[in-house]
Amino acid sequence: MAVVTISRGFGCPGEHVAKRIASKLEYSLINKEILEYISILSDTPIDVVKKFDEEEHSNMNAKLSKYLDLSIFKEMFKKIDDDDINKIKSQRLPENDDSIFSEKVGYSPLFDSDIFRNMVERVFKFLADKDNAVILGRGGQVVLRDYPNALHVRLFAPITKRAEWIASRDNISKPEALKQIEKVDKRRKNYLKHYYDSNIYSDELYHLIINVDKLSIAETADIILKLIDFKTPTETT
Repeated sequence: MAVVTISRGFGCPGEHVAKRIASKLEYSLINKEILEYISILSDTPIDVVKKFDEEEHSNMNAKLSKYLDLSIFKEMFKKIDDDDINKIKSQRLPENDDSIFSEKVGYSPLFDSDIFRNMVERVFKFLADKDNAVILGRGGQVVLRDYPNALHVRLFAPITKRAEWIASRDNISKPEALKQIEKVDKRRKNYLKHYYDSNIYSDELYHLIINVDKLSIAETADIILKLIDFKTPTETT
């Protein structure tokens, strides 16, 4: 058993690889679902939570959020246990249905970057203790770096190749795709720097770095699965 974190350059097939691994091992897959978890646990509209996420991260917004009195939120930081996670799973929210928050959630606007980071870390560590999850992005390679059961993987490909993939996938021009890559890669880099003072491109954060331009999705997933199998202790009777 293990917990796997996957970091990736924008345009790399990280989600497809993660899904394949999670399906093969019957692991939980945590990607943008964590935003729903945090939204429910903190009684905060998901649009507010998303502003602190890696793909929309703004250093300025994160810093400005610190100039608020957050003492009223002490009671919010309850321990996340099995009942919490089961409740979250049973309340999966439909995509793009933000109206549910204005109708059902007593939302306070004092949600800041420290609250976001704290809750992300709580969920990641809870999943690491369960020992059967694949976590996509959001600093998992740093949050769980001291967990012996955690395996950290980075997927990359040349920016020109990623631009080709995105242009084909989204039916946009290559220059537009390049702009998207530069924007999202920068936000992901700033996210890790802001929250953890770490460089997302640092080799020392990862057990394995894979050039997905040279391998198929299936081949990439199989390599990671073999590493999991190699690193997982064999039970003896």
